[in-house]
Amino acid sequence: MILADIRWFEDLPLVLGGIVVIGGFVLISLALARVVARFVRPELLIEHNDLTGFIFAVVGVIYAVVLGFVVIGVWERFEAAEDRTFDEASSLTIVYHDASAFTNGAQLRSDLREYVETVINVGWPALQNAKHSPRAARSAAIVFGNMDVRRVRGALANRFGDVMVSAMDEALIDRDARLALDANGLNGMMWFTVYAGGFITISFTFLFGFRRTVMQTAMIGTLALLIGLVIFLTMCLDFPFQGAVRVGPEAFERALSVFDQIDAVDPLTVHTR
Repeated sequence: MILADIRWFEDLPLVLGGIVVIGGFVLISLALARVVARFVRPELLIEHNDLTGFIFAVVGVIYAVVLGFVVIGVWERFEAAEDRTFDEASSLTIVYHDASAFTNGAQLRSDLREYVETVINVGWPALQNAKHSPRAARSAAIVFGNMDVRRVRGALANRFGDVMVSAMDEALIDRDARLALDANGLNGMMWFTVYAGGFITISFTFLFGFRRTVMQTAMIGTLALLIGLVIFLTMCLDFPFQGAVRVGPEAFERALSVFDQIDAVDPLTVHTR
């Protein structure tokens, strides 16, 4: 279903996407209103304005509930993707900080830094193109494979080993959740309901009688603009890591900055950047 597949929208700049979606919705609504006005006498519609207004209120409430449900769901998924990104990066900084407790701490830190840089430079561009990076996955596996609790120094082995393995587990869980949140957008049937409900709601305004065309254009255009704006917002947030409005790699860039601060205080490895 073409209307249900909005990946074409993710490739458009934000302003152009807004013009296409919002402007298109308004223009189509006004064009349909002019077609209806050409074939139906305004006097006939004016006679039924009270009844039409009652039915329109019911239709408007139903569509508002559906649209609100969709927008909230998409927004929560977008926020969850952002939270997972920062949680993953925070867990990695914990592992990086405590790597000094391992006999292979220098190698572990080097692998962590390589993973974070791979996520930023390779993984994120892949996400923006609706793909996953095998290279980033391999890098994460290497880090986890080098975390052998038998290599923890001294009497703190149990404490540091458990904390670091737990932190790395959390990072991997957050990574999987982050990738899953961007795998699929809204169901095609949901998009059909959003589009169809919008045009049905707008269509009810065609049944109102207006004595002046300018008033009809203003009222229908304003309603279409509002509905189009909300649909545009939903489309922008549907895929958290794609499009003009997306979750960026700032959390991992911040993690690299924290890595540098840790190395300045507790240097274990020499790395090139």
